[in-house]
Amino acid sequence: MGRLGGTVVLVTGAARGIGAAIAMRVAKEGASVAVADLDVAGALAVADRIRSHAVEADGFAVDVREPEQSAALVERVVSRFGRLDVMVNNAGVIRVRTVLDTTPDDWDFIQSVNARGLFFAQQAGARQMLGQAPTGEGRPCGKIINLASIAGRVGRPMLSAYCASKATAISVTQAAAAELAPKVTVNAICPGPVDTEMWKQIDREWAEQKGRPLGSVWQERVDAIPMKRAETPEDLTGIAVFLASADSDFITGQSFHVDGGLMMM
Repeated sequence: MGRLGGTVVLVTGAARGIGAAIAMRVAKEGASVAVADLDVAGALAVADRIRSHAVEADGFAVDVREPEQSAALVERVVSRFGRLDVMVNNAGVIRVRTVLDTTPDDWDFIQSVNARGLFFAQQAGARQMLGQAPTGEGRPCGKIINLASIAGRVGRPMLSAYCASKATAISVTQAAAAELAPKVTVNAICPGPVDTEMWKQIDREWAEQKGRPLGSVWQERVDAIPMKRAETPEDLTGIAVFLASADSDFITGQSFHVDGGLMMM
């Protein structure tokens, strides 16, 4: 049946990239999967792919910038699947700007998804989990997994607003873990530079603003990875399965670097 048999997992920002990879992997481990995204067509397509493997899944529209939409999403997922065991808050955005060029609109756009959106999505998931019975004796009633970033550990040029949002994600994870224990565990995953559409955007915007060749910013980051290759979305799915499974029942408030060794701390 897999490590997550009988588990209901909700993944936001799951129409592509890291979210889609996590949704596919937890499905392979036996979970029923709610695939949520602002791009509802993409979410439905990922759900279709999961169902093609004879695993229960459905797609849902959500804009995490609106807290009421996150609350309604959790209600729809519970109505569809009966409960919510694991919530993966993966939805995220970025804009590449210097400190001096960052506008209030840039700041608000990034924080509205990566910080405010994550917080209230986490809140909606926690409310549901706290009111439901655990799946087994001595187990938590639910698990929340937040996607942060190694950018939340240290400030980086051109990414100040994004770094701030991911530092918030780490702090929100720790605060919620302390408050919701022992009924709900809350942990975070901190990826390094992952080969996704977001990093293509980073490379393009950074190159345009600094007059660098397209692809050079990305290659510079990859060259610095001790594991000597680019990170893929699939590299993050193992830790997601672990944090969703019973193997991590005694772990909460932690932020795990999955970055090929870039941040050794």
